[in-house]
Amino acid sequence: MGSTLPSNLFYPYLQSQFHVPSGPQTVLPASLYLVGFVFGPLIFAPLSEQYGRKPILVVGFTLFLLSTLGAALAKQWWSFLLFRFLSGTFGSPPLSVFGGVIADCWKGEVERGRMLMLWSAATFIGPLGAPIMAGFVSPVLGWRWVFWIALIYAGVSFASVLFLPETLASKILRRKASRLNKKNKETGKRFVAPSDLEQKSKITLLRPLQLIRGEMLVILTSVYIAFIYALFYMLVQIIPAVFKGIYGFSAGVTGILFLIIGAGTIVGCFICWWSDPVTVRLSAEHPKKRAEYLRLPLACIGGPIFVVSILWFGFTARGGIHWAVPFVALFPYGIAYNIIWVSMINYVADAYGIYSASALAALGTTRSVAGALIPLAVEDMVETLGVARSCSLLAGISAGLAVVPFCFVAYGHKMRKASRFSAAIKTEMRQQDDGLARTTSLSAV
Repeated sequence: MGSTLPSNLFYPYLQSQFHVPSGPQTVLPASLYLVGFVFGPLIFAPLSEQYGRKPILVVGFTLFLLSTLGAALAKQWWSFLLFRFLSGTFGSPPLSVFGGVIADCWKGEVERGRMLMLWSAATFIGPLGAPIMAGFVSPVLGWRWVFWIALIYAGVSFASVLFLPETLASKILRRKASRLNKKNKETGKRFVAPSDLEQKSKITLLRPLQLIRGEMLVILTSVYIAFIYALFYMLVQIIPAVFKGIYGFSAGVTGILFLIIGAGTIVGCFICWWSDPVTVRLSAEHPKKRAEYLRLPLACIGGPIFVVSILWFGFTARGGIHWAVPFVALFPYGIAYNIIWVSMINYVADAYGIYSASALAALGTTRSVAGALIPLAVEDMVETLGVARSCSLLAGISAGLAVVPFCFVAYGHKMRKASRFSAAIKTEMRQQDDGLARTTSLSAV
């Protein structure tokens, strides 16, 4: 939700408060939040694989609350932008670390896929709620109350994080070893978790960068996910311009229109859920490409739907055509966005196992770069090309990227086999599974 709080419906109030001219500057609050999302996952995701999921979530969430408070109280434009950047940085752990939490807790592919689906849907539906709130709250209570309400909501959510147990297997085993060592202090017998016996390298902070630099599977997925993510933030600006500018809707009513994308997202969740028996059967019929047929069929279907929905919206959003026609186009867009996102995220999480947090952080970094930079060009693009031709351009790029899941179905098994992380993943997962299954996993020394 934090990323879209300063949506297009919100800009006039910021301009009035801080005397900011119209243009790219008004997009900076959202863009700098996403710039924070670039750096946050690179730091927090790999640290969560070393020190545990919960400490990173608690620290990140605490700092996020403080930076959101700072944005609500900011008196100068530069300080408001600074707190938006910090909010994005410290608000990134739930997005970059929770994927790892799910991978820790659900080992079964179908169950893990469903949990990742629900998590992904929540991360998409959240930003849809912010324009609605901003559209109604800002005219009545003022723009600062948008952030006060967001702060209250975040504070309530923080309570759930405090009750979250640690899920990282290696951290659990280290705690277990520590407890046994305290009990056996007098005997001199010392227990060591398997992860403590391994050579520690400069690991961690470089792992997402290593993945995005050398893993073709991560590179291609990152490009696809980054574009559809950036396109969503472009629509956050284009939709108000269309329905306020062409059809004369109020800010509040325009915000409500985003609900149809959320409805499409929810339908996409049901489609993902109901498709499990089909994809499980397909994966059983293609054992060498099991992961590809389990996760990617819906992404192959969603790509063309995504392209058609963008063209539908762009070519019908004009005077003389009823507002309901472009409005309805946003429903299949929401479905397609969700099933592409869920399919690709699940595929990457399956492929990188215990390193899923770093893999998802790599995806998060690239999508945040795209989400921060590409929307800066929206205003000029629409003024120059118009809505129809702008959407044609975006649909053309989407069509080119829609081949990515098809490429994975054909060659993904070879990419996974060639991955230099493959052997390490199998070894560590075997060690952790053995460690959780048997007390002998704690070596006595």
